[in-house]
Amino acid sequence: LTGLSLSFATIPEELPIVITMVLGLGAYTLSKNNFLVKKIKAAEILGNATVIVTDKTGTITENQMKIVSFYPDGKKEIIEKATGSLSPYSLSPMEQEIKNKAAELKIENAPSEIVRQRNLGNGQKTKSIIRKVGNEYELFASGAPEEIFAMCQNISEDIRKGLDNETSKGRRVIAVAYKKISPEEANLDFAELEKDLNFAGLISFEDPPRKGVKETITRAAQAGVRTVMVTGDHPLTAQYIAKEVGIMSEGNQVLTGEELEHLTDEELQNTVKVVSVFARTTPQHKYRIVQALQKNGEVVAVTGDGINDALALKSSDIGIAMGLRGTDVAKEAADVVLADDNYITITQGIFEGRKFFDNLQKGIKYYLSVKAALILIFLIPVLLGIPMPLAPIQIILLELFMDLAASAGFVAEPREKDIYSRPPRNPRENVINNRVIGDILIKGAVLFIAVTIVYLYARYQNLSMVQSQTFAFAAWIFGHIVLAFISRSDKESIFSMGMFTNKIINLWAFAAIAFLILGIYLPILNVRLNLTAISITQLISIAVAMIIIVGSLELKKVFNLAK
Repeated sequence: LTGLSLSFATIPEELPIVITMVLGLGAYTLSKNNFLVKKIKAAEILGNATVIVTDKTGTITENQMKIVSFYPDGKKEIIEKATGSLSPYSLSPMEQEIKNKAAELKIENAPSEIVRQRNLGNGQKTKSIIRKVGNEYELFASGAPEEIFAMCQNISEDIRKGLDNETSKGRRVIAVAYKKISPEEANLDFAELEKDLNFAGLISFEDPPRKGVKETITRAAQAGVRTVMVTGDHPLTAQYIAKEVGIMSEGNQVLTGEELEHLTDEELQNTVKVVSVFARTTPQHKYRIVQALQKNGEVVAVTGDGINDALALKSSDIGIAMGLRGTDVAKEAADVVLADDNYITITQGIFEGRKFFDNLQKGIKYYLSVKAALILIFLIPVLLGIPMPLAPIQIILLELFMDLAASAGFVAEPREKDIYSRPPRNPRENVINNRVIGDILIKGAVLFIAVTIVYLYARYQNLSMVQSQTFAFAAWIFGHIVLAFISRSDKESIFSMGMFTNKIINLWAFAAIAFLILGIYLPILNVRLNLTAISITQLISIAVAMIIIVGSLELKKVFNLAK
């Protein structure tokens, strides 16, 4: 019966439950902070991220587009032409602002019919719409100024300087152009029509960085997590925002999508080591950037919102889809959905992921340490030919308490103080590595020695078998409680981190001690548990002995032996 009980207690059948609880509750915690984890393993991988490849608009910035200037003067005429390029459905934030500005200026365009339109995409950052007003046809185009300039005639140097002046202030700028076409031309391919357009003007929008993003990026950098911004905006706009939030400093380079296309995969691998801002990019460019970072050994978290982002999201280590503006395809391809589209939430998720991994490792180490000690405790009696220190029913009860601590107590452990400053964990390092195995064996050996000393002392005092087992049972309860408190951190002293800051472990420890006292001193229980009443002095002495012997593991932290 003892053998069967011991085999039941030593087989780590609860280990999958411990792991699932830590990751599951971690995912639940993230969900309360707008970070919705679709795949439970992502909660653990998140803590290993070394690079965040993020969009600019709506993630780093507020995505609240406000028109702030026009070039040249004559905003009414520019807005009038810009409204011609609006489609009636799925207005972007910029297009909605144009519509609002038109209403503010009381611009009322003549009723028109959309004949055909070419939307953004397929490498183009402009859109064109053919409208019919009465018997006349007109083509309106809007989007990236460089592409609109290529469609227009007579773009002066002053216009280009005007663009540079606006983008250097961090503003998003779109150009607007138009021309009248004949009914026959209305059926031609857009590539043939988008030539010799009349330039209407530039519209500048401001989209300021979100509050707290700069501080968050700095904190992430201190923790070894680099931020790479990939945007479709103008290089000067991207550069300004990147400097504002601390992604890049003076002298750093902004690489455009066109320049990226001329790089081989090997050249891009070297480039992504030093370049953190990419402008005028396409989803295919983002995918190549992610691949290059991964080939450099980085663990990459990627944000995306469009259908074309699915490839980058799927190939990344952690794909993060935007919940507010993301497409269903992007959300399906991602591991995580960001409910508020906020960069700050991403970095908070990374630090939470580190905490999950820490707590997972702590729970596993404690659980296996106690299992190792339980096996060793029965070794000495076998070798010395003396009775077993614990009865079968006591073994089953010990299993209950140590499993509760590992599966519930360490889940609630607060984050380590160095979580914001230490570098990411090596992704190739296993949860149970050589260092962890060594720690398990040391802690298991110390608990084994402590309980065995108490049991052998009872035997040396010629106490009865039931008294000796009561000593051993009490020593185990106190010893594995002390071990649980010490195991809350491998680096930080229990006194500096706060003895009673983990409420779940506090409650568990109180319940274990209360059960021990009832089991020893309540006759209806001690008979069934093969225990007997001992003096309060003896019980306190056992507790003090466990605190001294098992508590000696704190010396590892003092001498910084635990890594």
